[in-house]
Amino acid sequence: METQKSQFNRNLLIILVGLFALTIAAFSYTNWAADPEFMQWWMTLLNALILSIPLVLLYGSIYVLILGWRERSAFGKVSPALAKIIHWAPRLAALLIIFFVSLFSLDVFEMDASPLELLGGFLIHNIPSIAMLVLLLFAWKRPVVGFVAFLIAAAVFAFFFVRDIHSLPNLLLFVLPILLIACLFYADWQWLTTA
Repeated sequence: METQKSQFNRNLLIILVGLFALTIAAFSYTNWAADPEFMQWWMTLLNALILSIPLVLLYGSIYVLILGWRERSAFGKVSPALAKIIHWAPRLAALLIIFFVSLFSLDVFEMDASPLELLGGFLIHNIPSIAMLVLLLFAWKRPVVGFVAFLIAAAVFAFFFVRDIHSLPNLLLFVLPILLIACLFYADWQWLTTA
């Protein structure tokens, strides 16, 4: 039984790491193909590192949720080690996605404007990050609040940033990681308190 469990975990990990590598490769190729003269090797590497933040959250959350669901289905509860991961994963993942979203506000400083205008633009661009940080503060000790808040945040991001098939990167980089953070908060709320 334990051998089957570890074999399943290993196979799942291999599949998700493979998907992660394919996704990073696809994004890197797309960025390079858009402007091959401009993209140097260090820019491609930097883009891949930045894009790995939400993708690690995406595939890592899937891994934790599948393992938790499987343990809970088989044994009626989650093991203490996995329970600790499920408890901390949504909080750390939320901090990382907030950091990732806030990186997009740095392009404001490329504009030719006064320092006050730059500061105003920076703050306006950080409204989604600030809102998610406030949500996380309320959800830190109340997973049910985190579940509902990040579910709504995922819906808002989907509404504003996913309009057509060309918005698939936005779905992968923003909406799905935030949705999976909501699922992790749900697991913390339901699986750990009822276990």
